[in-house]
Amino acid sequence: MSTSELNHIADQLLAILKEMRSYTSMTLGSITGGPYNNRFMPYPWHPPHAFSSIQEYLDYYRTIFLDFCGQEFVDELFSCLPTEAKVCLTHGDLLPQNILIEGSTITGIIDWETAGYYPEFWEYCRMYDPGLMTPAWAHVLARIFPGPRREKEIGAVYRILRYLHYNDICFV
Repeated sequence: MSTSELNHIADQLLAILKEMRSYTSMTLGSITGGPYNNRFMPYPWHPPHAFSSIQEYLDYYRTIFLDFCGQEFVDELFSCLPTEAKVCLTHGDLLPQNILIEGSTITGIIDWETAGYYPEFWEYCRMYDPGLMTPAWAHVLARIFPGPRREKEIGAVYRILRYLHYNDICFV
């Protein structure tokens, strides 16, 4: 795609994200108000309830990681994530394969199974999935999120998801 086509896609995505972020919640969880129900947080790490704060949300996963990772690793990992952020409607998997495009016009967004109310950083970090980064997607993201990449947050979310999803055990 040309630079102008990529810019057009980025501008549309920015408007979509702005609209989604206008829907906020006092709790972190599914769209229906219950606990998250998605493949990123599989059993037995599936939360039993929605969370009342970002700190509670992070503490829940921090406790899980302490069961199979060293204290130093867990402290470093979770220190990368902010405890204060806006909680907003999040697709959770807003990546190129879930964005339908005709020409340079977004015609739909699919695969809402991971949608819910997450901290603002969640969508940002998920969109920077290292396994799906291409030069074109990097261009789109640079236009949507000007400024330096939040590498520590991106890396922390990626590691959390990798450990939860693939049941990896770290020996730190």
